[in-house]
Amino acid sequence: MKKYITIILTFVSINIISAQTYIPHSAHKQQKEYYDSLKIFSPEEYKTLTKSKIKLPENKDDCTLQKLVFGWHPYWQNGSEQNYRWNLLSDLSYFSYEVDPLTGDAVTTHDWETAAVIDSAQANGTRVNLCVTLFEDHDAFFASASSQQNLIDNLLTLVQNRNADGVNIDFELVPEDQADNFNNFLVNLADQFHTNIPGSQVSMALHAVDWNDIYDIPLLTNHLDLFIIMAYDYYWPGSNLAGPSGQLYTMNTFDYNISKSVITYLYEGVPREKLLCGVPYYGYEWQTQDQYVPSSTLNSGVARTIKTIKNNSYGYYDERKLNENSMCSYYTYNSGGNWHQAWVDDENTMKYKYDIIQHQNLAGIGIWALGYDDGYTEMWDLIRDRFSNCSVTPCRYTIWDSGGPNHDHYNRENYTFTVAPDNVSLLSLSFSEFELEAGYDSLWIYDGYDTDAPLIGGYSGNISPGYIEASGNALTLKFYSDGATVKKGWTAEWNCNPVNVETLSTGNFKIYPNPASDVVKFSETAGTIELVGIKGNIIKKYKNVSSVDISGIPEGIYILKISSQNNIIVKKLIVQH
Repeated sequence: MKKYITIILTFVSINIISAQTYIPHSAHKQQKEYYDSLKIFSPEEYKTLTKSKIKLPENKDDCTLQKLVFGWHPYWQNGSEQNYRWNLLSDLSYFSYEVDPLTGDAVTTHDWETAAVIDSAQANGTRVNLCVTLFEDHDAFFASASSQQNLIDNLLTLVQNRNADGVNIDFELVPEDQADNFNNFLVNLADQFHTNIPGSQVSMALHAVDWNDIYDIPLLTNHLDLFIIMAYDYYWPGSNLAGPSGQLYTMNTFDYNISKSVITYLYEGVPREKLLCGVPYYGYEWQTQDQYVPSSTLNSGVARTIKTIKNNSYGYYDERKLNENSMCSYYTYNSGGNWHQAWVDDENTMKYKYDIIQHQNLAGIGIWALGYDDGYTEMWDLIRDRFSNCSVTPCRYTIWDSGGPNHDHYNRENYTFTVAPDNVSLLSLSFSEFELEAGYDSLWIYDGYDTDAPLIGGYSGNISPGYIEASGNALTLKFYSDGATVKKGWTAEWNCNPVNVETLSTGNFKIYPNPASDVVKFSETAGTIELVGIKGNIIKKYKNVSSVDISGIPEGIYILKISSQNNIIVKKLIVQH
């Protein structure tokens, strides 16, 4: 059996930017401390605490993952595995082995040796990892070579005795002056596991922002196999503003988000095939100044899970709202004269985070935490529809550059992705916005499944692609930005047209000349013609004509939508005077 070792390390430190003041700890530590304080020990007690739903019917689909789906199972979720969809979970990480920094021994393993979830995962072919946590006294640990080696020896033994597949190491608040020791420890651990367990997989999780410049990425990429971004807690319980824990794009002025974190680590040298993006199955709720966004917080935030929102026990979460800056969900309600905001994503907005994984061609996702959607299937369905061989590509969808719908794109980008819905008669891509730094930042579009396909065009500055048609059912986009000026970027919508777009009546409808300056002629008389701008605005309409006068139309790229009975044909028109 191939063995897998996964090292999860989370770093948090002081950050004073905009309305954000201080990141105390990750959600891992915050939630661990809360559940530790309850002094609950058995799965049966946790099932009572979390009000776990009756076991859902077993999933019967035969879908196979095409991305990694790595989920942390905290010990307080013991019992919720009854509703895990195992064919959609590649890795389960049991949280946690707590390290004694003076010796490397375990303060507790939270019943790693006997936990039933491990047996269930193994019976279903899901890899199992032991998460190892150290949240303080790093100086003592890194000062002792014997403690470090003792920890490694213990982990090897525990993994082998449980016939497990890996280890997660979750170290938080590692001091800046311990950076070299930390990186060297990772290399030592990785090398020993690769040597002692051939075929093992060693990985680490990266904090959303490497505030103290701790990670030596060039060194670590030579030894580790996977890197997982802990892409959450951009807003945390002590935030001065209410906002999304996992903001995909920037909500207000705190310009750190999932998109930027991914771009940063790719630029620093983490290979795409080794990079996973963590996503939160939780968020926070605050009492706020008012119901508007952004709003100041009046107290420390309280964690809310997807399950809590969907249960909606008190009717507070009846109306889901979308913040279009961050592309995240939130809820507002007034209780006793006090406003509250709860920012928790679900399948409606998590899909936009998954778009980043697809467009950037990352290895997959990490979930904190499994069971936080207990009893509901929507998040599993979304994983199936995006990351398995049963995936469904919608026939109509809007995409943006890395800044999202309302922000500039970022520097140092270089990625390629393909749009390829199944069984379409026409695939089109229409740009409503386009602005890049001329001559430096560019978008290329190819007529097919990759960049070996025919090039439709390369676009920069304000020269928009306008309206693009594929000759088949795939278009590939390649985007590049340099390290300096950024612009508004681009917004586009792809669409599959189900009507007959091949002919009007003769089967050979043409427009000419194109480009045109004064008059555009048609090869036959058309019933209705709409001249449409690249933003979708209808400029002029014509009926039953064989030519149209465009002498008063400004230069640019337009779309001619020509209809006759039940037939529609769409052509791109370039106006040049």
